[in-house]
Amino acid sequence: MRYLEQAFRTIEKFDLVEEGDRIFVALSGGKDSAAALFVLKEYVEKKGVDCEIKGIHLSFDLPISANVERVVRHQADLANVELVVISLKELGLPSLTDVLKRTSRPLCSICGVLKRYLLNKLPREMGATKVATGHNLDDFLVFYFRNVLGGNFSWISKFKPKLEASHPKLVCKIRPLFFLRNKENLEFCRSRKIPLIEEDVCPHTLLCCKVDTSREKWYEVLEEIEKRQRGFRLKFAEAVVKMASFFPSEGELRECEVCGEPTSQAVCAFCKLFRKV
Repeated sequence: MRYLEQAFRTIEKFDLVEEGDRIFVALSGGKDSAAALFVLKEYVEKKGVDCEIKGIHLSFDLPISANVERVVRHQADLANVELVVISLKELGLPSLTDVLKRTSRPLCSICGVLKRYLLNKLPREMGATKVATGHNLDDFLVFYFRNVLGGNFSWISKFKPKLEASHPKLVCKIRPLFFLRNKENLEFCRSRKIPLIEEDVCPHTLLCCKVDTSREKWYEVLEEIEKRQRGFRLKFAEAVVKMASFFPSEGELRECEVCGEPTSQAVCAFCKLFRKV
């Protein structure tokens, strides 16, 4: 199957999976994170790698959350992996709706801060050596074009399938689907009859109107270019990964004055949003 061949090639070329690893896969209920889970599980089983794969899911305590959690639990059961579910309420954190009321930031931005923080801190505290996400080829290319056109080049060094830890409190991040497209991930999940949350948009966007919809247009642009130039996305991504090695990594990180987690500022973005700092 070409899909698995591409995923396995990425895993091996960039050393995404190693003996003795304890990898936590961030699960959202969608096709990409589910595909990442099943790809990694199948890889370690076929290659005989002594590696532990677990799922981790953040529950936002919203009306939709129970249904999302049900799907995620079904995915983990089907993959035969242990699943850790953690809710904002359990952590003593305010809900997304409460945070939205006191900031002008769009929902996707708030969610991004939340996930980056908790999906590093919590797996680390549970002994993770790596955290895997379902970010795919289309996601990274949209991110690339939007940032380049916005004059932001500082992140280019992170444009790669494996992001090594640059601080003792950071966990290595891996992206096994880096060279696979949205459509391919969906087809893979359907071929395996994996249960999914299949809304066209993230179900959490039903919370409010402060949603960044501009990036959705970029997915359409990429699809149109691909129709005219077959293989454009893959070739472009491969070129940018090579280019990333020429860009310096982010500056030295300090520890947040409030929570002690890695940040480039005195107080991290998470604490500013969720701790009323």
